[in-house]
Amino acid sequence: MDSGFTEIALKVIVIVGGAKLLAVLLERLGQEAVLGELLLGIALGPAVLGWIDPKGEPVLAFLAELGIVVLVFYIGLVAELDLLLRAWWPSLRVALAGGLLCVLLGVGAGLGAGLSLPSALFLGTALIATSMGKAGRLLVEARRVLHPASMTILGATLIDDLIALWLLAGFQAWMAPRPFRWELLLAEGLGAFLFLVGGLWIGVRLAPRLFQVLDTLEIRGMTIVAALIFCLALALAAQSLGLAIIVGAFAAGLMLEYVHHEGQITKQVETLVDLFVPFYFVKAGALLDPTLLADWKVLLSTVGLTGCAVVGKLLSGMGAERGQRWLVGVGMIPRGEVGLIFATVGLELELLSKELYAALLTTIVLTTFITPWLMRLSLRR
Repeated sequence: MDSGFTEIALKVIVIVGGAKLLAVLLERLGQEAVLGELLLGIALGPAVLGWIDPKGEPVLAFLAELGIVVLVFYIGLVAELDLLLRAWWPSLRVALAGGLLCVLLGVGAGLGAGLSLPSALFLGTALIATSMGKAGRLLVEARRVLHPASMTILGATLIDDLIALWLLAGFQAWMAPRPFRWELLLAEGLGAFLFLVGGLWIGVRLAPRLFQVLDTLEIRGMTIVAALIFCLALALAAQSLGLAIIVGAFAAGLMLEYVHHEGQITKQVETLVDLFVPFYFVKAGALLDPTLLADWKVLLSTVGLTGCAVVGKLLSGMGAERGQRWLVGVGMIPRGEVGLIFATVGLELELLSKELYAALLTTIVLTTFITPWLMRLSLRR
């Protein structure tokens, strides 16, 4: 019995093969591979060929989620924990400045468009989170991950995600039938912070010992298998606490920095990145339906939201060190996985209309298109 294997296998061949061919073509034209993956997603998605459904195919959805987990895990492996900790103060300044500006711009735009205060607040909050996966992918392709500005970007995106998801939990509690309790919201935020800090403190001490024990088993392939299990386990632990899975995956990568086989693990995970990451960006492209822009309400909302999203994050770069501000501001522009979560929850809570939902999804994809060109200009400077 086929069990859908033929159809899934064909889609895997087209996505992985097509993404690689477009990456080679675009790199020769001086563009980033991620743009090819997004364009492939648009072509294969419901708006054009209708060959893949980004919401209705669980296997491809899983591969996309695995792709972003593996990518963020790789970024954690490549990043230096010491450099990341050294950049904590500018990262915090950038995250808070960008978050506040995006909320103010989003609320102003929402109220100006006639939205209720809760809907406008939700819309502004949805613009806070930066995509660590997308920003990190661009830094990896530019070979700038260990640049001080890159450490600020990665630290700020992590803080952004923690703040945004915490505020999302607050909105869900606020809209629930039961009475809203501030102490529960504060406890949840504290739990997220303790998971990250406490997990890193324990993990950097236990991970090297764990892998030393595995070395004694002398089983072929054990190192990369253990590393992947370690990554997925922390991703699931983060999810169980209401955090994004990428928070756990990034922490796992940082923890394995002190493992004896860290270089070997990084090379092997790099292969997984090449294999699985295209699924995530193809899915992101497939979510964009250009025909929706024919509706003038969606078009105006998209232009307004994209403007707020770009300006808010560009100005957040003022919190970075001198000489890094433009690069940091550009690196904070792309939205992604947490923004998609916000869009879905906002629709479920009836805080976003279908038109605003479409505009927010389009904004998430457009910020990914815009960033590579701005990143290239900033790196030239």
